[in-house]
Amino acid sequence: MRRILLIDDETDVRDSIARVLSREGYDVETAANAEAGLAMLTDAKFDVLISDIIMPGIDGVEAIRRARDAQPDIKIVAISGGGNFGHKAYEPNAITTTAYLQSAAEAGADWVITKPFERRTLVESVRRLLEDE
Repeated sequence: MRRILLIDDETDVRDSIARVLSREGYDVETAANAEAGLAMLTDAKFDVLISDIIMPGIDGVEAIRRARDAQPDIKIVAISGGGNFGHKAYEPNAITTTAYLQSAAEAGADWVITKPFERRTLVESVRRLLEDE
């Protein structure tokens, strides 16, 4: 059974994603913050890391860098809905969701997804990453 580590500080999001992936047959472990998730990576092998980007403490971009160091072969999916979404919400100097996810990709994420996303988008992303092994 493929193991997934999910890091997200939002309880509802974390529980929902874990439930979806568990129903697909994955063994899902969760962490409420990057510190806890990174500790789990040092104790166990995971096939996939799914990490939110905007979190208190260690953010998702730094978590991705550290995860890549801890387990170089792990597949990483970055998720984020934070930041500015476009013209309607435009604020000068605001960082956009796209910029957050681009930073995650540069840090080592294999796949990025903007919240909110549909169940099938997440499942297909994980499936494709695992097929590439």
